[in-house]
Amino acid sequence: MKKSKLGYKRYSPDVNNPYNIIPSGRITMKDVDFPVYGVDNFGNEQMMYPGGEYQFSGNEVLEIPEFGSGGLKQWFDEEVG
Repeated sequence: MKKSKLGYKRYSPDVNNPYNIIPSGRITMKDVDFPVYGVDNFGNEQMMYPGGEYQFSGNEVLEIPEFGSGGLKQWFDEEVG
């Protein structure tokens, strides 16, 4: 899977991806316009909100937008089935 350094920031080339993998446990939601669900490579999960700063125990975080690009429901339908 391709990793994203800018995630869902409004100016990111990855803003419309159905999910992003962030190669860090530190997540900033500065310049992100919608809530994003995050789960790290240890299974720690958290809903993240615009403007917030988050620290996960793992060193990689799967981000799934709550709104836009189909959101969580579309991702679960496609990935989990």
